[in-house]
Amino acid sequence: MIKVLFVCLGNICRSPMAEGIFAKLSKESSLEVSYDSAGTSAYHIGELPDERMRETALEKGITLTHRARQIVREDFDKFDYIIAMDKSNYENILNYKNRINKAAEPTIMLMRSFDSQKENLEVPDPYYGGNDDFERVYQMLLRCNRNFIEFLEEEHGA
Repeated sequence: MIKVLFVCLGNICRSPMAEGIFAKLSKESSLEVSYDSAGTSAYHIGELPDERMRETALEKGITLTHRARQIVREDFDKFDYIIAMDKSNYENILNYKNRINKAAEPTIMLMRSFDSQKENLEVPDPYYGGNDDFERVYQMLLRCNRNFIEFLEEEHGA
């Protein structure tokens, strides 16, 4: 079983969408996976994903019911891959891991490292944007997740 954690800042936009897309796509693969999402901040703990992100997901046949949570110590033992949505959260994840001195070694990567159309390594936060921004982030995460699943299939011989 391959265990994946998607991480953004508040866990209400990018990471729950990445998790939802991964869940849908992984059902079409031969991979045996489990997945979750979290935020590096405690801003929205317990909240559903942003309404605009839920609407965008529903249009694509994905229902986002995840409740926001903050990344915790145990995540570094539980997950094989921790996928950050941007460089700031990537650094926050590494700093947290170093502070707790975890010997566990999940692979920590940027989501856009799997984007065939990347101009940079950031999945932009659509929170302060409009509906078009949420659609752009969905399309970006869809591309990334397709390539991430291909990567996992190659890495794990599926």
